Amino acid sequence: MKPTVKLAAATIIVAALWACEKENNSSPFISDVKTSDCHTSTDKLAAKDMTTDSIVYSWASDGNSLQITHYNMMLDCGEQNITTTVETEGNVVTVVEHVGEQGLTNCICLYDNSFTINDLPQGEFTLRIKVESIFAGTPHLTTVFEETITHQN
Repeated sequence: MKPTVKLAAATIIVAALWACEKENNSSPFISDVKTSDCHTSTDKLAAKDMTTDSIVYSWASDGNSLQITHYNMMLDCGEQNITTTVETEGNVVTVVEHVGEQGLTNCICLYDNSFTINDLPQGEFTLRIKVESIFAGTPHLTTVFEETITHQN
């Protein structure tokens, strides 16, 4: 084989391998889930009395992960076993916080749920956060946050 043909073949192989490395075919996934205990009045004062349900997010230092905290989820005072999942459809990334059966106690507590979404798509996407709770055996899915975010790394 002539040196020119060998060089051309090697260039094509290197370019193909480089393109494969740059393509991110992985799906977003959740990590670092932490749920607070029920807030007390002291906790609220320490958090500047942040008593409204709110979502705060920031990009992690790796530039590919979004750290999110859902502050003051109003749930019953029973033990909370919140699981957090993520799925993508087109350019929409949907996070669902599954909080399980509610209404089993006679009081309300505020909880914070923090998590990280990893391997987010490049470009513009819509982040949608929903809470799924169950009252009297019937699931309820409520959208609590939706915002368009641009991811450029």
